[in-house]
Amino acid sequence: MLRIMRSEIIRLMRPSLIVGGIGSMAGASGVATLIGFAAAGKSGPGPGQYIPTEAALAAPDGYIAGLMLAANLIGIAALTVWAIATATDFSSGMVRLLAQAEPRRWRLIVGKVLALVLFTLVGALAATLAAAGTAAACAPAFGISTSAWADAVPTLLETFRNVALAATAWGAIGLLIALVTRSAGVAIAVGIGYLVVLENMIVAAISEPPKWLLGTTLTALAAGGTPAVPFETAAWQGLAYIVGCVLAAVAVTHFREITD
Repeated sequence: MLRIMRSEIIRLMRPSLIVGGIGSMAGASGVATLIGFAAAGKSGPGPGQYIPTEAALAAPDGYIAGLMLAANLIGIAALTVWAIATATDFSSGMVRLLAQAEPRRWRLIVGKVLALVLFTLVGALAATLAAAGTAAACAPAFGISTSAWADAVPTLLETFRNVALAATAWGAIGLLIALVTRSAGVAIAVGIGYLVVLENMIVAAISEPPKWLLGTTLTALAAGGTPAVPFETAAWQGLAYIVGCVLAAVAVTHFREITD
């Protein structure tokens, strides 16, 4: 298993994936935090309703309040990396060599997932630190009081946990779709289309939408819980989605002919 993980990590260390994955997570987090400070208190219909108020930015956890603006972008970046890492094995023919070297195909999927989880953890950490660093730089410029900001380490660890769980769930979805379709483009389009567009339409059309919907769960996970979905519920649902996607990926890999 360690050899499989090492092989996957080596292939994940390509500059394009590091910049496009970890870099985009940190960049989205920093830019979203900047927007949150610049537009504080200007919430309204549409995406603006998620912009934090000045009071929220001045609260003890205000330095990560703007991170929620980037939650979906961070998830999309994770989904993209997982989908590309999976689909590339098929487009390059690497999957045949891997299957011949390791007949127990479930180990290939588990090793890939573990390597991608490590990659995602680094990205989530970069996003959390980028949000905190940008907030520290923006607060004086926009006249936001930082006197209440305290206990930074526990808050940052909690935020890192939330972002990492949500991003891993996004990634697992991308892995499964890419494995079924053998296409990173299709995985990205389907994942973004459902989570960002279709589910929002479903929620708008139903007066009381189910709380277990994928997008609702991932939003609650990234936020550390919402009034509709407590964090504990979101965490269990998120873990169920991750485990379900991995088990489905193992089944697909086991029964699909890939060595012909």
